Amino acid sequence: MKTGWIGVGNMGFPMARNVLAGGHEVAAFDAKPERLSRLKECGAAAAASVADACRGAAVVFSSIPDDSALRRVALGEQGVLASAGEGAAYVDMSTVSPHASREIADAAERRGTLYLRAPVSGSVVLAESASLTVIASGPEPAFEACLPLLKLLGSKVYHVGGGEQARYLKLAVNNMVHATAAAMAEALAVGRRGGVEWGKMLEVMAASAVGSPLVQYKAEALKDRDFSPASFVATAAKDQDLFVDAAEACGVKLDIAPVLSEIFHEMLNSEDLHRDFFATVLRTERQSGLGDP
Repeated sequence: MKTGWIGVGNMGFPMARNVLAGGHEVAAFDAKPERLSRLKECGAAAAASVADACRGAAVVFSSIPDDSALRRVALGEQGVLASAGEGAAYVDMSTVSPHASREIADAAERRGTLYLRAPVSGSVVLAESASLTVIASGPEPAFEACLPLLKLLGSKVYHVGGGEQARYLKLAVNNMVHATAAAMAEALAVGRRGGVEWGKMLEVMAASAVGSPLVQYKAEALKDRDFSPASFVATAAKDQDLFVDAAEACGVKLDIAPVLSEIFHEMLNSEDLHRDFFATVLRTERQSGLGDP
């Protein structure tokens, strides 16, 4: 199958590479052309524009940063909806607002393009091993047409509705992930003050009732004080804001989520800016007068 791919950043690159590894053609475009060289080495064609990536593609994917990028890529004069051929499907895998996604859905319906929202849950490591969780919503025919490709990207693929359900669910999952980062930071600081050895504390947490896959994965990095970014603080701040905005638009009263948003925005103005969002641990340690264990 011939596919187009828009956005080959930290997550887009391994996902596009897995589509190539599945035996499909990929024509890729990125706003930063230098990113395309690695994918070309894997067999992809470098597209000169979004329109070029869409040319002849049965399915066009995008993995892009935010609402404004989605609108630009999807709705521009040379964007996906204007350039994709008749009968093509458009699959956006970005974390964006339900409101922006609905705009794309309305435009896609007018155009006659099958539009699938398919954000993913998981790290770059899981993207590399095709072990992401894919949360898809949109018309059933779009999901069925794209399912073989989605299975190349994730070990778990869910269809959760015909509209924006995937957007809401992805933001909800991210809110829980961010809450885990903040709660773990405070728990570790209290444990240290109580005299618990750092490595042993993390080992027990990972083996306890709260030892989710996220906690188990992050515990290994935290043992080595490794805060290299699987997901940047700036991404966490953006995604947390999206969750708060979506909740307010739905009339849902929040207690914890706005506080998480404040924490990540504070970290944007600190030395944690270019670290993983689990640098909440470092933030709490600084505020508590704790150095390295």
